[in-house]
Amino acid sequence: MDDREKAVEAEKAAEKRHEEKVTQRQMNLDAKLHYPKDSFFKTLDSSVKKNSVFVKKLSTITEANRAKLTQDLNSLNLTKYIEEVVAAICTARLKMQDMNCAIHLCSLLHRRYSDFSTLLLKNLQQSLANFGTKEDKVSRMRIELRLLGQCLVLGIITDQKEGFTLLHNTINHIVHNDKEKLEYLPAIVSFVKHCGEDILGVMSSKNRELQEEYSVKLPMMKFLGKEKQQIFADLVREYCATVIISLIRMHGRLLKILKQNKKTLYMKGEVSAEKIEIAEKLSAQHSKLTMNATTLADLLCETLPDLPSLHNLDDDDQDQSGGNTNASDMGEGHLWEDEDQKTFYRDILDLTGIVPQILYKRDSSKDGKEEKKEEKKVEEKVEEKKIVDLEEVKDEEEITEEKIEEEFNKLAIKEEEEDDEEEEEIVVTQNSTQDNNSSSLVMTVSNKALMDTFINRLSTISNRDLVNEVAQEFCLSLNTKTNRKKLVRALYGVPRSRLDLLPFHARLVRTLSPILPDVPADLFTLLKKEFLYHLRKKDQNNLETKVKNIRFIGELCKFETVEKAEALWCLRVLLEQFTHHNIEIACNLLECCGRYLFRSPDTHLKTNHLLDQMMRKKVVHNLDPRQITMVENAYYYCNPPERVAYTKKIRPPLHDYIRKLLFIELNKHSVEKVLRQFRKLPWNNEEVARYAMKSLCKVWMVKFHNIYCVANLLSGLAQFQERVGITVVENVLEAIRVGMEINQPQYNQRRVAEAKLLGELYNYRMIESNIIFNTLYLVISFGSLPDGTNPIDPPTDTIRIRLVLTIMDTCGQYFEKGNLKKKCDTFLLFFQKYLFTKVQPLPIDVDYSIQDTMEAIRPHMTLYSTVVEVDEAIAEISPQLRHVLGSQEVDDDEDEDEDEDTETEDAADDGNSPTEDEEVKVKKLEVHKCEEDEEFLKELEKTMTAELSDRKTNMRVGSSDLALPMNRGFKGPKIDGNKMQFSVLLKKGSKQQFKPMGIPLESDFASNLYDKQKAVLKEKEELKRLVLSQEQRQEEEELLAEELECGTGGGGGSTRNWGYTARPADRKQRPRKAPQLTTEMFNFSR
Repeated sequence: MDDREKAVEAEKAAEKRHEEKVTQRQMNLDAKLHYPKDSFFKTLDSSVKKNSVFVKKLSTITEANRAKLTQDLNSLNLTKYIEEVVAAICTARLKMQDMNCAIHLCSLLHRRYSDFSTLLLKNLQQSLANFGTKEDKVSRMRIELRLLGQCLVLGIITDQKEGFTLLHNTINHIVHNDKEKLEYLPAIVSFVKHCGEDILGVMSSKNRELQEEYSVKLPMMKFLGKEKQQIFADLVREYCATVIISLIRMHGRLLKILKQNKKTLYMKGEVSAEKIEIAEKLSAQHSKLTMNATTLADLLCETLPDLPSLHNLDDDDQDQSGGNTNASDMGEGHLWEDEDQKTFYRDILDLTGIVPQILYKRDSSKDGKEEKKEEKKVEEKVEEKKIVDLEEVKDEEEITEEKIEEEFNKLAIKEEEEDDEEEEEIVVTQNSTQDNNSSSLVMTVSNKALMDTFINRLSTISNRDLVNEVAQEFCLSLNTKTNRKKLVRALYGVPRSRLDLLPFHARLVRTLSPILPDVPADLFTLLKKEFLYHLRKKDQNNLETKVKNIRFIGELCKFETVEKAEALWCLRVLLEQFTHHNIEIACNLLECCGRYLFRSPDTHLKTNHLLDQMMRKKVVHNLDPRQITMVENAYYYCNPPERVAYTKKIRPPLHDYIRKLLFIELNKHSVEKVLRQFRKLPWNNEEVARYAMKSLCKVWMVKFHNIYCVANLLSGLAQFQERVGITVVENVLEAIRVGMEINQPQYNQRRVAEAKLLGELYNYRMIESNIIFNTLYLVISFGSLPDGTNPIDPPTDTIRIRLVLTIMDTCGQYFEKGNLKKKCDTFLLFFQKYLFTKVQPLPIDVDYSIQDTMEAIRPHMTLYSTVVEVDEAIAEISPQLRHVLGSQEVDDDEDEDEDEDTETEDAADDGNSPTEDEEVKVKKLEVHKCEEDEEFLKELEKTMTAELSDRKTNMRVGSSDLALPMNRGFKGPKIDGNKMQFSVLLKKGSKQQFKPMGIPLESDFASNLYDKQKAVLKEKEELKRLVLSQEQRQEEEELLAEELECGTGGGGGSTRNWGYTARPADRKQRPRKAPQLTTEMFNFSR
C-alpha cells in the first residue's frame, strides 16, 4: 500500500468520524424535544435490587461490558436513581480506552432523562473545583477534562455556555498554576488529542502534511466560533511554550549530571549510589517530559528545538576510557581472542529443550518464593558493590576488613542453616524409609554407586562434548537434592594441581544453571567463603589452594555464572592487602578473567582503575623482582600496549626481485645462479645499481651461515662491476665504525654480521690484510682516553670482544706464516690487554668463545692471567714492533702473491677456468682524471727528479752488492768459527794466486753475504717443496678422476662455479683470486 492509498483511507476514516459526531450531536440536542413520557417508564423495571446493581456496575465501566450495560440501561427505570448514576459515572475509575463506553452511556442517559445533563454539569463543576485536594488528581483531571470536552462536543451538556466557561476556567487554571511541576501535562495532551480539532480548531502535523501533500479533505466540526476556538488555542499554546522551556532546562541539568558522573567514574572508577539514583530519576522524568512535549507540539503544529544528544557528551570525554580500548566501541567479538574461545564460553547447551520439565520443576516449585527473595537480596548486594563511592570511603582498609568479617559471618550462618535443613531431611528420610521394603534399599545403593561413578568421571572431562554429555546424564538420571549437594562438593574439591579442569567444571556449572540454579549458588558460596577465610587468616601457606580457588571464581565470571561485580570486589579486596600471597592471587585472577573484565563495556572503567591502582602499589611497595614481573605480566595481559599496524612497504618489482635473490634464495647451492641474475641487472640505471649495492650491504638480513655466500657473490660480481666491491667494502667499514660510535644494543646482531662479512671479504681476496688489522686495532682502541677509560665502551659491554672473535674465527686461520703471523700474534697480545679493561670475570659464554677461538688459530699461545704479565710480554716485543709492523708490507704482498699464484694453478687444475664457449670479460679499472691528480703527479715528478739528482752526486755502492771474483775451484765462502773464510785473488806479474783470508762475521760485508746465501737456499727449498706437492696433487686428482669415472660410468660432466673455488683439505689458502682493494682506496679518518 503506497502513501496515496493511505491518505485516501485516512480521508474516509475522518469523514466517517465526522458524520458520527454530527449525528450524535444533533440527536443529543434534539433530545429535549422528545423525552419519553411517564407511561414509558412504567413499562420498565423499577426494582431496587436491579437498579442498585446497575449503579454499582457503573463504577467499573469497561469497553468489554459495553453491550451488557447498554442492555441493562434500556430495561431499567432509573428516574429515582439518576443522581446516583451521575455520581457513579463521575467517580468511576476509568481508563482512557474505556472513555468511549462512558460517553456512549452518557449519551443514552441524556436522551432518556431530562435532568441528567444538568446533574452531570453540576458534578463536573464540583469535581474540577476540588481537583487539587485529591490524591489521584492527575489521573482524575485527565479523565474529567476529556469527559467534559467530549460531552460539550457531542451536545450531551445542553448548557453549552456554562460548560465552555467551566472548560476555559479549568484550562486557564492549569496554564497559570502548573508552570513549574507540569503535573497536568498528560491531561492537557489527552484533551488536545481527542478534542483539539473540534474545540481548539487545530490540526495535527501528520494530518496537515496529508492534506497539503495529497490534497485530501479532513472535515472538522464548526459548532464553536473561530474567536472562541482561538481563545482555547492560545491558552494551550502558552502551556506548550512553558513545557518546551522546562524541557530545555531539564535537559541541560541532566546533561550536566551525566558529565559529572562520567568524570567521577573515570577518575575514581565508581559513582555513588545517591548520584546514580538522582541521574536515573532525572532521566526518567526527562524521557516522560520529552515524550509528552513531542506529542503536544505535534498536535499543535509546533516545533521543538534541537537538543544535544545525551549519548555523545563533550569531545574531551570521548577519550577518557583510560585504556587502549574504547569501551563504547566494544562488543561481544572483542571479549575473546578467537572464535574457538568465544564458542567455548558462549555456546552453551540448552538443557531446557532436552530435559523434561517434570524432572526439575518439582524441586524448583517448592521454594520458588524463597529463591526469588534470595535472588533479590543477591542483586541488591551486587548493586551495592557496583556503586560503592570511593569519595565516601575515608579509611578503606578498616572498612574492607569489616566487610570481610561481615561477609564471612553471613556465609557461615547461611551454611549452618543449610546443614540444619539437611539434617532434618535426613531424619525425615530415615523415618520414612523404615517402612520401605528391601527393594528401595537396593535402589538407593545403586543410585549412590552411580553418583560415585559420575563424580569420578568429572576428572576426565577434557572437551565441550564431554561436558554436555555429563550435564545431560546428571539431569536425566541423578537429579536429586542430595546428589546436587554431592556434585557441588565434588566441584569445590577439585585437586589444587588440576587447574586445567577448572574451565570445564565452570562450563558444566553454567550448563546446569538454567534448570538447577542452586548448584552455581552453592558452589560460589563455598568458593567465596574459602576466599574470605584465607584473607582473614593471613597465613603464607596453601598458595596452590588459594590460586585454585580464585581461578575458579574467574572462570565462573567468564561464563557469567558469577556476577562481574563479585570478581571486581575480590580484586579490590586483594589490592587493599597487596602483600605476600595476595599479590600472586590477584595476578592469577587478572590472568584468568582480567582481560574479559577490561574489555567488557560495563566493567571497563572500574577494571582500568583497579589496574592503575595495582601498578601504583607496585611502585610504592618493596616487591622482589619475581613479584614485579608477575604484576607487570598481569597488567599487560589485561591491557596490552598499542601495536602499530604493520604496513608493507611498496617497492618496485625489480627491487623486490633483488631482495628475493639476496635474502631468500642465496645459499651455497645457488651462488652461481644468483651471480648470473645479478650480472643481468641494468647496472647502467643508477637507481637500480644503488639499490643493489645497498641490499648487498644489508648482510644482517641474510642468514648468518650464508654470509660467506654474499662475499662469494661480491668477489664474482666485482670482476664485472668493479665499483660494487669498492662501495660495499667502504660501507661495511663505515658501518663498523658507526656502530662503535653509537653503541646501541639493538644493533649488536647487525654489527656481528658486518664483522663476519668483513672477514669473508678477506677470505675471497676483496681486501688486504692491512685493512683487517687496522679494523681489529680500531675495535679495541676506538674511543679510548689517555687515562685508559672509554666512555662509549663500558666495562660491562662485551660486543667489541664478539666482533674481534668473529673476525678472527672467519679469517684468522690464514695468519699462520711470515709477517702475517707476527702481526696476528702481536694483535692477540694487545687483545688480551683489552680483555682486562672489562669487568672480571667475563661472562661464561664470552670466556668459552675466547678459548675456542684461541684453540683454533693459536693453540700453543700463552693466555695471561693478569694485566702485568701482558704488559711485560708487550714490552719485550716493543723494540721490534716498528721493524715487524711498519716496514714489511712488501713481504706481506709477496706472501699474498704466492697464495694467488698457487690458487690460480689450483683453479686451472680443477677445471674451473672459463671455457671457449664461455667468455669472461674482465674490465680494467677506469681512471678518472681530475685536477688534484694532475697536481699530485707534478709534485711526484719534482720529488723524483730531485731524488735522482741527489743520487747521482752521492752514488755509492753498498757493500752487500759487491761482485765477487769467480773461480772454478772456489765453492763459496766457508765459516770457520767466528770468521768467514774467503780466497783473495792476488796477481804477481802474469800469475794469479789465491790466498785465504778470514773476515769476522760481525762485519757488514760478511753478514750481508751470509744472509743472501741463506735466502737463496730457502728459496730453492721452497721451490722444491712446491714442485713436489704439485706433482702429488696431480697424482691424487688423477686417481680421484679414475674413481669417479668408474663410479659414474664416465657420463658425468664438469660443473663450472663462478663464485667459489674449493680449498684443498691439506692446505689453508683463501678460496679464490679476485681483484685486490688496497688500503689507499679507503679513507679511515672521519
